[in-house]
Amino acid sequence: MSQSPQDASVTDSSVTADGMTAAQAVDRIEAAAPPRPHDRRLHARGAVYDAHFVPSGQVAKWTTAVPLLAESEAVVRFSNGSGRFDADDRVRGVRGMAVKFLDADKGVWDLVAATFRVFPSHNPEGFIDLVEALGKAGTEGGFADRAKGKLAAAGKFATVLAQHPESRGALKSFAGQQAPASFATARYDGLHAFVLVDESGERRPFRYRLVPQLGEVELDSAYAETLAPDFLIGDLDSRLKTGPLSFTLVLQFAEPDDPTHDPSQAWPEHRPLIPAGQLHVTARSAREDHWQQQVFDPTRLAPGVDPSDDTMLSFRRHAYSVSAERRLAP
Repeated sequence: MSQSPQDASVTDSSVTADGMTAAQAVDRIEAAAPPRPHDRRLHARGAVYDAHFVPSGQVAKWTTAVPLLAESEAVVRFSNGSGRFDADDRVRGVRGMAVKFLDADKGVWDLVAATFRVFPSHNPEGFIDLVEALGKAGTEGGFADRAKGKLAAAGKFATVLAQHPESRGALKSFAGQQAPASFATARYDGLHAFVLVDESGERRPFRYRLVPQLGEVELDSAYAETLAPDFLIGDLDSRLKTGPLSFTLVLQFAEPDDPTHDPSQAWPEHRPLIPAGQLHVTARSAREDHWQQQVFDPTRLAPGVDPSDDTMLSFRRHAYSVSAERRLAP
């Protein structure tokens, strides 16, 4: 199993090609969206829910990963992707869904997904530059003045595209999306490539996504005017009063020429899409305070699932470690 951020120390492998360390990356994120001391540096506002996963059996022949073979309990954290706890749910932006599969009340595999279709860059510098551009839009143009926000960020986005042309796909996807009507009506993509390993050692690269059973529904702008800025958590709590909310965990398998090292490049949609199982979100977690303290780490993998050659994955682990040290400090 991969080392978790709680156990990881920031070493030389956390330094980018341009010499930026994980600590420096977190410094820039904090400057773009100043957090409260004990908040996550991104995805600051979120809520944690209990869940139950029921595997489909359709991927059992390709992996020994227990969470994909047997029913298991899980916890899910839904979040606004901003580093600001007071971010407005009514405006366009990233939303997150992080799943922690449990065994004996301990995390054994974390899925970390967001409403981006591809990762904003193939390197940390491009990602941080985009966070800064989005931070400028958020601080200079809120819900009541979205046009001003777009103008404020335009120069920053142009700079990002000039310096990081691989970000074009992520920005195009972002520009085409409105805010989701609910956490329960958004699709969340894992963005990075991983590898399934079967009993014989054969390896199959894949990406994952969580697809809502209710379908994808965006927020109507007129209706948004009637909502509270932090409406998404309350909306989810209300929906759960009538029963569980379900997502299908879908695995997209790669062909030999599909890049596994570059999360900014999408794989063609005609690649095989296999439903791995149903995740049923059931209720607000009674142990929410405990789980809010934990790290949801995309490199925490169950045996039978390996990381790919995507260097962004290892850098994220180090950045999460830095963030956790800061927010959990006395």
